[in-house]
Amino acid sequence: MYDWEQLTKDALQDLGAESLMVPGAKLREHMVRIGSPAGFDVAGHVAKSGTSFSRLVEGVAGVIVQARPGSDVLVGLDGARIPEETAVPREAKSRYGGLRSDVYQAFTRVSKVAFAYLPGTDRFVPADQAQGASIEVEGQTLERLIAYRQEFVRTLPLEDQQRLLDALDHSTNPLSDFRREVTARGMLARWTALQEKIIKDHVIKWASKHGLTPRDAWFQRSQISNTPHRTLARLTPYLTADEIRDLRIPFRAIEALLADLQEK
Repeated sequence: MYDWEQLTKDALQDLGAESLMVPGAKLREHMVRIGSPAGFDVAGHVAKSGTSFSRLVEGVAGVIVQARPGSDVLVGLDGARIPEETAVPREAKSRYGGLRSDVYQAFTRVSKVAFAYLPGTDRFVPADQAQGASIEVEGQTLERLIAYRQEFVRTLPLEDQQRLLDALDHSTNPLSDFRREVTARGMLARWTALQEKIIKDHVIKWASKHGLTPRDAWFQRSQISNTPHRTLARLTPYLTADEIRDLRIPFRAIEALLADLQEK
């Protein structure tokens, strides 16, 4: 028969969380999977405790919990690292770096056809598709994109610079190789934050040059969507065995999920 501490540690080891931390929902789902056959009701145990799942896990000796505002907590055994892809703030993980997609493309794409801004519809489009009054966006160049990255490299310790400079100066695919190198060195979050600032500053300077006021809509951030199916899948670990058998989703389970997601 499992107790809470042993079940937590066994589940973390199964998930490889002695080296890389895992999301709390993933841990809870695995604890349900291995605990149920042994008669341990994870959801019932959490409900009776009067506290959240993450708090209970954090109380287990040798377990560390990393809160992430606006997202699920990360859990691991002592010494575990935060996975690189989760180290980037959610907003920075937007495909368009915090910019609306058409704005991002207009100021970052290297293309033979320049982009143009249509004030009447507030859209950036390829210049050959522009109709009516428009304002040209000076074309982006590979040299300028490389220069942005060189600016970032100069902020790093000397011992970290050479491999990144080699990727930029001696590669047939400098942008891709640079990203691969910063990812391998755990620097992707730092680079993404600087890149977003550089591009945003470029957009603002362009707008000022043409007598435009930057619009808030240009800097909208993409949100990670949750489909009903994904939400239901994530709720499963929060249900007791009886609730699963009855195919019910009680409000108590929803509250528990939200508490773990929002806990700081």
